[in-house]
Amino acid sequence: MKTVEIKKGKGSYLGTLHRGVLCLPIDIGESISEISFDNKTYKVLEERVDDRDDLIYLTLELPNGSKKEGSNDKSNEGSSTA
Repeated sequence: MKTVEIKKGKGSYLGTLHRGVLCLPIDIGESISEISFDNKTYKVLEERVDDRDDLIYLTLELPNGSKKEGSNDKSNEGSSTA
């Protein structure tokens, strides 16, 4: 899990990034198509609002090779050795 700072307008918001999902306060607004942090811009694939906790969850499109936490522990079988 990583804490990131999102700047929007004159304000800034702290959020947490975990496995490609960014969690932010709902005050940042809805219908976000792109978001920037750490000098990079990411496309938002999915948005989920949690009114109970006043949070918004954004699933981001991470570039291949991005550092993600953990591993899926799946093997890459299928290599043939003849």
